[in-house]
Amino acid sequence: MNGRIRCLKCATVMDTHTCPKCGYGKCRIFLYWRKKLHRFSTDKDGVQLDYMHAERQLTIMRADIDRKRFIPDDWIPGKVKEKLVTHKLDEWIEQKAEEEASNEFSPETLRHYKSYSRAYYKPFFKGIDCREVKFEQLERFKDKLPKKLKLKTKRNILNALHSFFSWLRRKGVIPEIPLFPQIKGNDATVRLSIDYEEQLAALKRIPSEDRDVFEFGFETCLRPGETTALKVKDIDLRNQQILIQRSWSYGKLRETTKSGKKVFLPLSDKAYEIAKRNTEGKTPDTFLFVNPTTNGNYTQDSLQVRWKKFSGLPVCHYEASRHSFITQMVENDTNPLVAKALARHADIRTTQKYYHATTAKLRDIVNRRGRVVKIDEHKPKKDTNE
Repeated sequence: MNGRIRCLKCATVMDTHTCPKCGYGKCRIFLYWRKKLHRFSTDKDGVQLDYMHAERQLTIMRADIDRKRFIPDDWIPGKVKEKLVTHKLDEWIEQKAEEEASNEFSPETLRHYKSYSRAYYKPFFKGIDCREVKFEQLERFKDKLPKKLKLKTKRNILNALHSFFSWLRRKGVIPEIPLFPQIKGNDATVRLSIDYEEQLAALKRIPSEDRDVFEFGFETCLRPGETTALKVKDIDLRNQQILIQRSWSYGKLRETTKSGKKVFLPLSDKAYEIAKRNTEGKTPDTFLFVNPTTNGNYTQDSLQVRWKKFSGLPVCHYEASRHSFITQMVENDTNPLVAKALARHADIRTTQKYYHATTAKLRDIVNRRGRVVKIDEHKPKKDTNE
């Protein structure tokens, strides 16, 4: 059988707790595997071997050889550390940070990944080898997530962890991605929307110097982070369109959009007038909408603060603009594919999630139910050619 336990000092073969030649108590494993000699003087944690521990470790090594799953690096402390979940998490976050710095990854998503890693992943998977993580451990991880967390948050945490294991698979660290448990149920907050008349009424309550940026969002279906990132050079007045090519994410201006695509969108007549008014006298790299308070660009937070203060409506700014725009289109019998294109969704199912029938729309449907129709109206007309 491969493998011998030898004295760490004089290399004499040992079969007891001390060296028969020099009396030394520490030892080393000598193991021939695939025509190569491997020496191990410590366990996986870097603790110096005595005879009892060496004998136990050699037994495990021999069993791994018989099962054809022996990997020498698995017994070298430094190499073992490289395979730990906590170590690989640091590498993963570092790579994502590099992608974020080169504008390939969202700052907001990076912030969430860092938070999940620090608060949930590292405490649970401490000391665990990436290759040892199975469904059972992942299910325990899911069950140990704080009960106070929303189901959507728990789902996001598991989705991010799945992205991490997908990265491990691409790097060749693990042979396959383990099966992941599912978060069942739905506690998502119902999105609200307002109709066009409510938008107009709310605009009258917004200070005049801030109305343009709000109304432009109502007319274009832009995300607030895209509206506030627009620059004069993005406006094509000649063709009555705008180029969406950048957005704000966690306070950082990114030269890309949420979908990663740069697209042209049509300007309604009202949006065209607003754009024309706000481009006059400005250089191409100037923000289209300037905050009169700071003389800089608006932020998503500043829009939300103004909206909450002046609109008089129980909906957030995002719901009142982009969400309501899509709802209004659907309720006006807009072709779903047209609504999808204007919203710039990758999947039609995402567009469908935005639809919430307003009370007025439902009332019309209910009222039509009570319309009396004479039975004669349903009789087929007699063919006069008979």
